[in-house]
Amino acid sequence: MLRVPLNQMLAIIIVSLAVGLFTNILRSDRIPILAQDLTLAEDIDEVSGEPVAVTLAQAKSLFDNGVVFVDARDDEYFADGHIQNAWNSGFFMELMFKLDSLQSRDDGVVLYCSDDDCGSSEELANDLYNEGFTKLFVFKGGWLEWNESGYPVE
Repeated sequence: MLRVPLNQMLAIIIVSLAVGLFTNILRSDRIPILAQDLTLAEDIDEVSGEPVAVTLAQAKSLFDNGVVFVDARDDEYFADGHIQNAWNSGFFMELMFKLDSLQSRDDGVVLYCSDDDCGSSEELANDLYNEGFTKLFVFKGGWLEWNESGYPVE
């Protein structure tokens, strides 16, 4: 008795996957099946468009120039320590409102999380990019590399 529902369930899953993949192939704005690595910014002054990765030295230069830093980690990690003057990402709509009220969507924003194994900053950067932000930097070294370097923290 239980065998028929399991077979039906498996068939539904396979058909759903096939339809989803086929639909994605037909779309002009395909969704990548595997995440792509960010391109490393060569010149941070010339960045406009999709989010790019930055090194520690580039992140420090952006920090020194007053670019907004956003911590993509959970609240409790942010409370334990973060880059000086960084904002907590919190709720996405609140973050967008705060960014929009203080700067243009063409102004720079640096996003970071704990270290280069954390993908939260990339996800947040892609979400902001999809909302029209055009100068997004992802500091892959994150809190760990920044803190170990002795740069300003709170």
